[in-house]
Amino acid sequence: MEDMEGKVSVEVSRALVAWRIARRQLIIPNVGRARSLVAPVNTSPTKELDAVVLGNALVGYGDNVSLENMTIVENIIKFSKMEATLEVPGDKKPKEWHRAFLSCMEDLGCYVPDSGTIEHTRSAMNLTMSNIVADIIKAGVDAAKAAIPGATVLGAIADSTLESIKKEPDIVKVFNYEVTKTKGVKLAILPCEQLKNGLIMIMLSSIDSDADKDDAGLLFFDLKSTSLEVFRAASFITFNPLRYAQVKDDIEQVLNQQQATQLNKRFKRHQRIQ
Repeated sequence: MEDMEGKVSVEVSRALVAWRIARRQLIIPNVGRARSLVAPVNTSPTKELDAVVLGNALVGYGDNVSLENMTIVENIIKFSKMEATLEVPGDKKPKEWHRAFLSCMEDLGCYVPDSGTIEHTRSAMNLTMSNIVADIIKAGVDAAKAAIPGATVLGAIADSTLESIKKEPDIVKVFNYEVTKTKGVKLAILPCEQLKNGLIMIMLSSIDSDADKDDAGLLFFDLKSTSLEVFRAASFITFNPLRYAQVKDDIEQVLNQQQATQLNKRFKRHQRIQ
């Protein structure tokens, strides 16, 4: 098993986060004035509501993740999404966006093993998004197992999270809007679990497709890809939540300024992992 601690030291991580925030303030000086068309629902995680929609990202938690660590995971995901979008605006470069997200996660102290990352763009003509999602999750789990055998559970968490959201009409409607509001379908699925040693393992699966949205009323799960090229990526990530304290104040200050753009909707991941 590989060493699952981050490659970036605590001191370097703090300096990188400070640099990122200084850059953000230069690029977006009135960052606190950002607004969203969809009003956010600011809630804290609970053991019952153990899955959450964060914009076009779907996060599901395993049974062992503490409430405190759920909050930490959500904060580092939201901050990394914001940074990746700042670096790679628009929707034309999904591979670059995925890598920018991972780069920020590493700056925060996460560990992303090379053996745990898969990227490919390949034909997916007439496949439904449900088929494509299942394919990349399986590929991500297979890659993650190369780093740590216990990562297999992430596949079950991802599957149950996806099945559960389909049973929540109001929430799936919001998620459907978020993943299809630009051209095609763009989403990320992040199942998480906490190991016995306290480390958090996360699998990021992201998809970028120009799935046909002409079929009115269809949810994105049922949309068919019309492209010869669909970008899919899966990355295995671990994080020691004890490191979060070193960057907590800086990250949460930025997130608080951006509350109006941080859509979140919680729901229950019904099929519990035994």
